[in-house]
Amino acid sequence: MILCLIMVLSTASMMFACDNGGGGGAESTEPYETQIQQGSEHDPKIPAKDYGEYGFTFITEDGDYYVNYIDSDGSSSELIPDAVYRRNTVIEDKYNVTIEQVEATSMSSEIRTQVMSGTTEFDAIIARANILSVLAKEELLYDLNSVPQFNMDAPYWDQNAKTELAMGNKLYYTNCDINIRATPFMIYFNKQIIEDYQLTSPYEYMANDQWTLDNFAALIKAVSRDMDNDGSWTEFDQYGAYLEHHNVSTLLYGSGIRATTNDSTGYPTLTLTGDKLVTAYEKIKEIFSDKTTTFCITCSSLDPHGYDHKFDYARYLFTQDQALFHIAPSDVIPQFADMEHEFGIVPVPKFDSTQPRYYSLFSYYEVLVALPSIIPDLERTGSILEDMNYYSSIITIPVWFETMLSRKYTRDDESEANLSIVKETAVYDVGLFYDFGGMRSKIIDVDPAKNNISTNLAKMKKVIQAEIDDAFGDLAS
Repeated sequence: MILCLIMVLSTASMMFACDNGGGGGAESTEPYETQIQQGSEHDPKIPAKDYGEYGFTFITEDGDYYVNYIDSDGSSSELIPDAVYRRNTVIEDKYNVTIEQVEATSMSSEIRTQVMSGTTEFDAIIARANILSVLAKEELLYDLNSVPQFNMDAPYWDQNAKTELAMGNKLYYTNCDINIRATPFMIYFNKQIIEDYQLTSPYEYMANDQWTLDNFAALIKAVSRDMDNDGSWTEFDQYGAYLEHHNVSTLLYGSGIRATTNDSTGYPTLTLTGDKLVTAYEKIKEIFSDKTTTFCITCSSLDPHGYDHKFDYARYLFTQDQALFHIAPSDVIPQFADMEHEFGIVPVPKFDSTQPRYYSLFSYYEVLVALPSIIPDLERTGSILEDMNYYSSIITIPVWFETMLSRKYTRDDESEANLSIVKETAVYDVGLFYDFGGMRSKIIDVDPAKNNISTNLAKMKKVIQAEIDDAFGDLAS
């Protein structure tokens, strides 16, 4: 996806120049048409076909938190909805269809009910990874590797996801350029706090290949201030980091540690073991245990103060210079738009400087793309999705990145390069998504201050392996 992004970024910039950042309108039509005509070398060149005004429908989760940018009526002046409208118009004109979106308050039950009835009112699914894992195990999803129109080697299909989410030679859900909003976790940092405390910037650590778990922890420990002088540590004080329980797995994976790793046959094997795991986990436990430098959002009774949830409120506090670090995907960047001081973006740190690359965990709570096991017209579904994916790569993805990297949000050149690093180093682990034997919910993503990971693993190893064997037998056969 990144290669495709680089190829078309200049074209997207042309759109902004002609559009003056205003979004829709007749003045942006010519650059848009030029963009489509230019295309790219990855055009699947699927022949046009008349599907009689068929409503090609995506089912997505209800609520503002899951904004998927699937449907747009063209009335928005904002850049991303306008790009979505343009992409959809190409597909709708080529196939004589309408791109539609329905939202479900209970994705699992809605999909399960419809698929088991033998008829679905949707053609494609965008849902959280943990939900799709359950549906896959229940044999309610279609093997994406079996769709003839899909070129899974094309850059608009995430190549890391293609490999790491495979079960044997089958792939039941994946990431791709249709799914523009979902990215791995990254770390946001407040530049003003770095300056106030006269600390080494994470950018400098990265430049010297020293952005490590130890240096990350040292920066967190350096920031601690009782802002209201009341002698207690609450949301009103200043911290080194706002963290959540699931950031334990984020930091472990950044250290190159995985719960499961697929072998050469696609069989997931348990790899959550060894001295490195214990060492890294103890470092992370130490970070979480110091309540004067780390504020744990998920283990607090933080009042959302009118925000949709306490996580949004915590991000507001981050904009008010009350934490040096916050870990989240890229889709929270707009919440920092009005931040007075500048913030930067870095990948999750390495275990040590000898680690050859960064690893950026894709959360089980982020959404991926799948198909129901019942597909009335496989050619229609495959053609529309493949083309929609391709046109996403040359229309919506460049606009998404251009918007996220605009000076309204991120404020420096390093953030642009680091956001690309995060995308390129995405890590997908079926062990976390399926939560085999509770390896995620009962062993990794629990309060590290109260957890002994080695003891819990020893107790549950047989159950974990049994569930891996059970899932692999159902999904890979």
